[in-house]
Amino acid sequence: MGKPIPFRGGQVATGDAPALCAALVGDTEPALCTEASILLGQRPDLLEWRADHLGSAADPVALTAAATALRKVLAEPLREGVAGDGTGGGGTPVPLLITLRAAHEGGVDRGLDDVQRAQRLAVLVRAGHADLVDLEAASDPAALGVLRAACREAGVPLLLSAHDFGGTPPVDEMVAVFARMAALGADIAKLAVMPRSEADVAALLEATAVAGRSLSIPLVSMSMGELGVQSRVIGHRHGSRITWGSGVAASAPGQLPLPALRRSVEESLRP
Repeated sequence: MGKPIPFRGGQVATGDAPALCAALVGDTEPALCTEASILLGQRPDLLEWRADHLGSAADPVALTAAATALRKVLAEPLREGVAGDGTGGGGTPVPLLITLRAAHEGGVDRGLDDVQRAQRLAVLVRAGHADLVDLEAASDPAALGVLRAACREAGVPLLLSAHDFGGTPPVDEMVAVFARMAALGADIAKLAVMPRSEADVAALLEATAVAGRSLSIPLVSMSMGELGVQSRVIGHRHGSRITWGSGVAASAPGQLPLPALRRSVEESLRP
C-alpha cells in the first residue's frame, strides 16, 4: 500500500490504487464550469484546475470569480465510491488541485512571473478554493515562500512539481529531484519526464521506487507521451500515487481518456 495523498480535510489514494485525476482546461468561466460538470460524471478521485488555461488568469478578480463559480459546480453533485477513493463516497465533494503552471514547464503564458503566480494561488488558498495547490520546485524562492506560508496557514497541502520535456535524467538525478522537493517543504512531490525509449520509462519507475523508500511524503511520477503511457497505468506499483487521464481535453502528452485509464488501472490491480 502506497502513501495516501492528503488534501484539505481528507485523503485520497489510501489503498493500493492511485487517485485518478483529470485536468480542467476551460479558457472562460462558463467553459470551465461546463467542463467540470462533464468530468464529474466520469467519477474522478481528484480534479486539477489548470488555471493558466483561463484567458483572464492574470486578473486576480477574474481568477477568484472563476474559482468561486467552479467550487459551486463541484459542490452540487454527490460522488460515489471509486477506485482510489479512500472515503468510500457518501456525498464527499471531489477535491480540487489548483495549478497556475509556468510557461517554461508546459503552461500557458499569461505574462506572470513566479511571485505573481504564487500570490494569485495564495489568494485562492486563503479563500478556501483549493484543496491542494501545485507550484514548480524551480520557482523563485520568494514565490515558494509566499505560497508555502499560505498553505501552512490554511492547512492546504503543497505539491511541488518538476517537468522535463527534453528527456529523462539518470535515476540518481531523478531521485535527487524528489529529495530536493521534499527539502523545500513539499507535502507531495511530482516529477514528469519525456522518455526516448522504454528504458527511460523503466528508469522513471525505478527512481520513484527508490525515492519512495527514503522519503516520508507521497510521490507522483509519470513518463509523458505515447512511450510513457504504461507509467500512468502501473506507476502505482512503484509508488506513484496520482495518475492523470484526459477529460474534455488533454493537459499533457500521453494521457488516456479518464474512463479508459480507470479500466486499465483496475486491470493492473487484479491478482
